[in-house]
Amino acid sequence: MQVHVVTAGETLSTISNKYNVSPQHILNINQITSPGQLIAGRTLLIPARPAYIVKPGDTLWSIAKKYNVDYQQLLKQNPQLEGQMLYPGTVIRLPERRKSTIIVNGFLEPSSNTEDFEEAKSALTYLSVFQYKVTSDGDIVPPDNEEVLLHAVKNSRVRPFMVITNVDSEAFSADIAKNILSSTSVQNRLFENIVNQLKEKGFSGVNVDFEFLGTNTRQLNNRFLKRLTDRLHKENFKVAASLAPKLSGQQTGAWYEAHDYQTVGKIVDFVVLMTYEWGWSGGPPMAVSPMAQVRAVVNYARSVIPKNKIVMSIPLYGYDWTLPYTEGGEFAKALTTNQAYELAARYRAQIQYDVKAEAPFFHYTDENGKRHVVWFSDLRMMEAMFQLVNEYQLGGISFWNLAFRYPQVWPLITDYFNVKRA
Repeated sequence: MQVHVVTAGETLSTISNKYNVSPQHILNINQITSPGQLIAGRTLLIPARPAYIVKPGDTLWSIAKKYNVDYQQLLKQNPQLEGQMLYPGTVIRLPERRKSTIIVNGFLEPSSNTEDFEEAKSALTYLSVFQYKVTSDGDIVPPDNEEVLLHAVKNSRVRPFMVITNVDSEAFSADIAKNILSSTSVQNRLFENIVNQLKEKGFSGVNVDFEFLGTNTRQLNNRFLKRLTDRLHKENFKVAASLAPKLSGQQTGAWYEAHDYQTVGKIVDFVVLMTYEWGWSGGPPMAVSPMAQVRAVVNYARSVIPKNKIVMSIPLYGYDWTLPYTEGGEFAKALTTNQAYELAARYRAQIQYDVKAEAPFFHYTDENGKRHVVWFSDLRMMEAMFQLVNEYQLGGISFWNLAFRYPQVWPLITDYFNVKRA
């Protein structure tokens, strides 16, 4: 597969001729209904052998490392370049990638359309069904319409995980968590309820997404996860834990302190790093997952957690902020990649790409004269994230969430990786 960035003046015909791929094939794989949607700055997935355009400072060694290909194979594909300097703009043919084998997880709420799952299932190991709310006395409140989604998963090669949370109404509750973490009897009740749910509904394991636990709860949380994992392993179920994005073991704050990377990494089968929401709906405009921040979190995680247990999150969504941003003011609206493209086309906005953040963005002015900025996800960002996974040899990737549909991501994943399957 090849990721192509549309430039000004390009047409479906010129892109088709460039890669020797039929126009209809390009439209189909990118789910484009009109060639008029090919705005400059949009990324397209092209079903063609990948090539690379040389940038300043590139060498064959750096290109081979970046794309996880064998250096000798790269040279064999481009014999004319042996012993030659690389000049920016030169097109290099890339050999087949050396594919690492990874876990791919996706979160989804049962209230979403099952098509969201069907679209992604060819590239998933696990589907984390969100969310099963735990109560202070150890009961579990399942989400509505779970049966429909679980039936769809049952008829696939994807295995479902039950996501348990300490959410009360719409917010994470430190009080619910404290009652569970401090009481062995409540934990025992909760464990039995979890096992019953897992067996009854065909889950493969549980993902513990306990957040904002407050201060002085680290040891209690570690003990809880150890007891839960020991209990579920006896029944041959897996346990994962979702962890806030930390930069050190001493990081303070209600979201971070209870998540002990080193200890949790030893206990559970894998961890899901929540490497997103630096750009969030109530905060100042910026990329949802800026590469520098993601890399910093992964660097810390690798220093204390076995790399094969680390599953790094990638957002499938972006935000549309109204400018000027004011703290406590109007919240940004979440949107899909295709919705971002529709906005850019509607207002004839110029899509730009921040190479440091590895994220696209654009500005526009609405009908009321208000300025906006949109940061979102595209295939360039996906490739940068995939390359980070290969560079650090991580155990896998996780997506929040599949309801933000981006169909081009899934064939790109299977082109980059061998996905662990049931």
